[in-house]
Amino acid sequence: MSKNYAWVQQLLFPLSLFLSASLLFVIQPMVAKVLLPYYGGTPAVWTVCMLFFQALLLFAYAYAWFLSQLKNTTIWRFIHLTVCLLSFYFLPLHLSSPSAEGSPEITILKTLLLQLSLPLLVIGASAPLLQYAFSQTNNKTRKDPYYLYAASNAGSLLALLSYPWLIERFSKVSEQFHGWNIFYLVYLCLVAGLLLVPNYQSMTQVTEAPPKLVWKQMAHWVFLSFVPCSLMLGVTFYITKDVAATPLFWVLPLALYLLSFVVTFARKPWISYDWTAKHILYFLVFPVLGFIIGVQEISVEQLILAHLLGFFMLALFCHGQLAHVRPPVLQLTTFYFCLALGGVLAGLFNGLLAPKLFADAYEYPLVMLLALLCIPISVQKRGWPIATMVFLMLLIQYWLPETGLFRWIKIHHILEILALIILLLWHKSKLDLFISMLILFAFIFIPQFKSSTILSQQRNFYGIKQVFSQAGATVLMSQSTIHGFQFRDEQSNAGTRAYYGAIFPVVQQMQAASSSLNTMIIGLGTGIMACQFRKQDKVTMVEIDEQVINIAQNPHFFTYLRDCLPQISLMQTDGRLAVAQAKDETYDLLVMDAFNSDSIPAHLLTSEAFNLYQKKIKKNGVILVNISNRHLDVLPVLTAAGRQIDMVVLHKHQSGVGRLGQLSSDWVLLTQNEALAKQVMLHDNWRFVADTKSVLWTDDYTNIVPLLKFRW
Repeated sequence: MSKNYAWVQQLLFPLSLFLSASLLFVIQPMVAKVLLPYYGGTPAVWTVCMLFFQALLLFAYAYAWFLSQLKNTTIWRFIHLTVCLLSFYFLPLHLSSPSAEGSPEITILKTLLLQLSLPLLVIGASAPLLQYAFSQTNNKTRKDPYYLYAASNAGSLLALLSYPWLIERFSKVSEQFHGWNIFYLVYLCLVAGLLLVPNYQSMTQVTEAPPKLVWKQMAHWVFLSFVPCSLMLGVTFYITKDVAATPLFWVLPLALYLLSFVVTFARKPWISYDWTAKHILYFLVFPVLGFIIGVQEISVEQLILAHLLGFFMLALFCHGQLAHVRPPVLQLTTFYFCLALGGVLAGLFNGLLAPKLFADAYEYPLVMLLALLCIPISVQKRGWPIATMVFLMLLIQYWLPETGLFRWIKIHHILEILALIILLLWHKSKLDLFISMLILFAFIFIPQFKSSTILSQQRNFYGIKQVFSQAGATVLMSQSTIHGFQFRDEQSNAGTRAYYGAIFPVVQQMQAASSSLNTMIIGLGTGIMACQFRKQDKVTMVEIDEQVINIAQNPHFFTYLRDCLPQISLMQTDGRLAVAQAKDETYDLLVMDAFNSDSIPAHLLTSEAFNLYQKKIKKNGVILVNISNRHLDVLPVLTAAGRQIDMVVLHKHQSGVGRLGQLSSDWVLLTQNEALAKQVMLHDNWRFVADTKSVLWTDDYTNIVPLLKFRW
């Protein structure tokens, strides 16, 4: 082989791997973003999409393993080039709307399989197959092609980081798919150039016999792959359930996951495995403190940082072990197959099993516990087991009276934090560490250890719901946000509790001008807002989550739907789809209160959505949107959408009033009824939004970066 061609080959292999990885990982947030609107904006969409991509990678790695077993290099190259040609049938790649039938998880997986599978199989097989191909060349570095894995992961990392900050921000989804198709064709040209040249050794020329693989070794690879992948999915769900199901928060954990591969599989690791193994327990302090303290007491940015730091170090540790125990080059495809199998098992566990098995996001701390079993702790210290001390400290914390200094200790979780420090510093053995952390996690996550009485805790594809009793009230909480409550001894209710006192005067103004209001409310919660309406008013309430409907209709929890005056019609579907089914100029009032925790369903706030809403409300109709959110300021989005359709945009912030059971809230009113707008501005503290800051979202373009509220 000539020196010139060797140089070209040295360049084209990493370039092809870089491009294939970029294509594979940039399309993941793209397709999840397209699917989000059909499932109410739930973060579970990303988890299920990740399961599809992990399963596809497993199949792609199995395909690469099969090709690597063929002794004749011409045959396997011909097969792969044929598969590449067949992938043209799927081009141009795009994603059409999924079927509305069946469970959301199965529907998403089926949609992705039918519309994306073969091109993604081709690029998914690149990492093991091109590295294997490189090992069969005459290149002087062919005996250790694992460094090419770093090039592959660098491409993945760059694609993921580029998506929320550049691609999503400056291009529409249709343009993103168009660009993807072009770069896929470029990739196919590169692969054809690499596989058509004849400078490959036949397997019969290879004289080295690799050591025989044993199941225990392969199971170890699978486990070390499963743990960080499951942690990545767990931490993603944990942080997106309270902020926003959006590519920005999807890609951060995935980017860190890939970065840990780049670091550990580089020719000279940037951070040594020995250093990581020695210090890993100290980094666990951050996510566990996040569990203890929670989003109510520190900013979400600090909480996200704590969890991402702990996750990254655990991923670095597990992948560092994988790099240490990687096999010789002839077992490369088997090794990658085991990694993919671990990823699929993680996807199945987090995406399908956990929502059915657990009533809360327990999979994340549970797998963190499993990670402790990988940590090398060789010294068996003598003495009283720390697990016993941790148990006693937490028992004291639970039974502390709610008075004086004891109340301060309890509120600030002093004994929980001390227990964490003690178990990390003075554990006697790996088993002692595991049991101690298990006890601490049980105390943190089991609802019965909370100060409130848990009446119900449920979880499904759409999120986590908890009903509890506290201070004479029954409360509905989604993730970490209160979604309504009812005092047990109250005889009547005007529907002004929680967040709804701010808009009651608007409803009264409209009722004064009409003998009967036709209203649609998107987002059920406890059903409290129905009580703002009269018997003659027609109220349609829309809720996508069957569990929320069951909770609101259960008289042991809430009685608003039973006791309030109007006859209520309930629809179980996505809010935007429900509006689309109505005839034009149907509603006097459209209320949107569909935020799940502080996570926003972006498809309800796009320009196309507000064009739809305007058609479905009457000429003098009103749109009210609850924009109360701890992490995102969505007022600029509504301002832009309202101006786009020539509506007056008003905003009202109302502080909480404890004696009335009212919580702090922010609402936006959009209308073409100038008389009503003037009345509420004059008498009810609504202000006209004259801000120049506006961010127009469309079905083809959304970006939350300009909306983030940073509180460090």
